[in-house]
Amino acid sequence: MPHAQPVDRAAARERVLADKDTVIKRYADEESLASIARAYGVLDAWLTNQFITWGVPLRTHAQAMALWRQQRATDTESTFRR
Repeated sequence: MPHAQPVDRAAARERVLADKDTVIKRYADEESLASIARAYGVLDAWLTNQFITWGVPLRTHAQAMALWRQQRATDTESTFRR
């Protein structure tokens, strides 16, 4: 029985390529690369390479962590009960 995962992964990659502008905008709007990769069902490493191919400037680890802390603080504030 053939393994379906490579076909599914290929289809997921095609969706990313078809939605290139949306994918780039989501990243520019401060969504994490990992979150976008999960949403499309592709590997982080593949999406990173795709961004490099497209010429999208990648965040440094420090920039990514600063955004993560900022978003985490916002999430905590919105769920805090007084």
